[in-house]
Amino acid sequence: MTFLDWFPDIEVKGRKLQGFYKVIFGLVAASFSGFYLYTSGFGLVSSESNRAFYLLFTAILVFLSYPIGKTALSNKPSILDFIFIFLVTASILYWVNQYVSYAMDRVSSPNKWDTIMGIVAIIAVVETSRRVLGWAIPIIAALFLLQLYYGAYLPGKLSHSGLPFTRIIEFTFSTQEAMFGVITSTFATFVFPFMIFGAFLEKSGAGNFFMDLATSLTGKWRGGPAKIAVFSSALFGSISGSSVANVVASGTFTIPMMKRVGFQNHHAGAIEAISSTGGQVMPPIMGAGVFILATLTETDYLTIAGMNVIPAILFFTFIMLMVDLEAVKSGLRGLPVEEVPDFKTVIKRGWHFFIPLIIVITLLFNGFSPDFGAFWGIVSTLVLSWRNKETAMGPKDIFIGLIKGAQSNAAAGAAIGSLGIIIGGIILSGLGLKFSAVLVEFSGGSLIVTVLMVTLISVIIGMGSSTTGSYIILAVVAAPALIQLGVPEIPAHLVVFYAACLSNITPPVCVSAFAAAAIAKADPMKTGFAALKFGTTLVLIPLSFVYVPELLFQGELHRIILVSLSYLIGYATLAISIQGRDFFFGNISTFVRILFLLTTICFLLPLIYWLKIVGIVLLVSCYALIKFQNKQIS
Repeated sequence: MTFLDWFPDIEVKGRKLQGFYKVIFGLVAASFSGFYLYTSGFGLVSSESNRAFYLLFTAILVFLSYPIGKTALSNKPSILDFIFIFLVTASILYWVNQYVSYAMDRVSSPNKWDTIMGIVAIIAVVETSRRVLGWAIPIIAALFLLQLYYGAYLPGKLSHSGLPFTRIIEFTFSTQEAMFGVITSTFATFVFPFMIFGAFLEKSGAGNFFMDLATSLTGKWRGGPAKIAVFSSALFGSISGSSVANVVASGTFTIPMMKRVGFQNHHAGAIEAISSTGGQVMPPIMGAGVFILATLTETDYLTIAGMNVIPAILFFTFIMLMVDLEAVKSGLRGLPVEEVPDFKTVIKRGWHFFIPLIIVITLLFNGFSPDFGAFWGIVSTLVLSWRNKETAMGPKDIFIGLIKGAQSNAAAGAAIGSLGIIIGGIILSGLGLKFSAVLVEFSGGSLIVTVLMVTLISVIIGMGSSTTGSYIILAVVAAPALIQLGVPEIPAHLVVFYAACLSNITPPVCVSAFAAAAIAKADPMKTGFAALKFGTTLVLIPLSFVYVPELLFQGELHRIILVSLSYLIGYATLAISIQGRDFFFGNISTFVRILFLLTTICFLLPLIYWLKIVGIVLLVSCYALIKFQNKQIS
């Protein structure tokens, strides 16, 4: 074993770091994770250091590993990359050093160096986002800065008098309201420790265990590999919280398996893409977006997770039903018996991987902060890995786990500084409330039209962006419109959050579907539309949160149970209607498909008892017609 074996290969967007540069990246990444592992366990660090070092480390890792363009050096950072590293380091360390002095003496009167360093930091942070995510987020950030200066030229209610250039830079850089605001604080404090936790779980063998567990439970079923993808993505996605990371982690195994048993390439990619997207809404962890949601709504994280239990279970149940019907249509079977591991053997080998999750949840239930829970989740994962010799984590594995945690954050956290700039632009101009007023006015005060508009806007903003990025922007500019129309705060934010998740699988730009298509060697657009078909309920869920609060554990227990059963039946009939095939009797006619769709509407509308009776009558009629038609054919 050589020294370089301690440093994993780093390859993104055509650049593969080697030798000395791989070592630099690894040392910076391990230091990054080590620092925030310390803060999550002990918390002895100032607010400005906590926020600043998160942006600084993220930017350095991005400039080291992501090339500035297609023609950049492929095996090492360029001189320009190191210039960016120097500038972002100088400007952010300046902010840390000067923040107390600024807050005490220079508020509203920034000096020359405050402005210069602010300009440098803004450019560097926006460039960080561009390298990882493309031009969408940087352009939006630039527009929100420009609207601060040219406010007088904005139309109608969005208009304002405009602000001086120095005031814009001061608010964006010098305060803790924009670039170093609540979004950065939430990622540094809560999200990043869970990314390290996920990396340690993966390094300890938990990823393989979850895959084997899914295979042992569903591998023998018809279309088994697709069900493995759904099940494993629900398990792993709950920890990773990133749909693209989930696609890459589990899709590498599940997509080839699906193709091998007969699924078309684009269907294999689509099933993995929608399942991985669903991982972001699967308790107990649910990923980055929900930590932001809990912070913005000032709600306990466990409350948010608990409210999502029913929607998440129903969502994955629908995907399972769609997958099963797809397997029936194509005459697909499960994996060969010899390739399916024994359930008891799998559990015996890896049951201990559930303990870190139990520890995290127990600490949260007892009032400890999420980052403290993540800290002890990491520690327990390390200790429990020693249960089996083959999974025992030694110093090298710990070091690589720290690097992998920081590496995954570099992709997820690259947008955070730019998103903070966007939020700062909205706050400083008061654009959030103004946009909400325009939205309500444009919709004519109609709640259903407003929800549909929010969903459409989310899909547009989400093109090339992350779920978290889309949600953060819409939480400020769109959620208030729903609240103004009478939707409670948390359901309003969940509407926006689920709409943001939808953008991952909605063509023309759908990052999760594109990642899955690359693995499946499928057409990206066909994969995106197929993912949208398998995840149809993701379009309906935002409306459900507004009109059927029982799905979020709101209301009397008997009504919650009845609504859950009603939605379960409704999702089943919707799957039958979309796929044009029943679970028992084979293909169905167009007329019966329409009847099943009408049945779905009855079961998915709010809990009105006579409507459910109509739904039951329609359901019985559907099966009577199917039996009659099959009898006529025979």
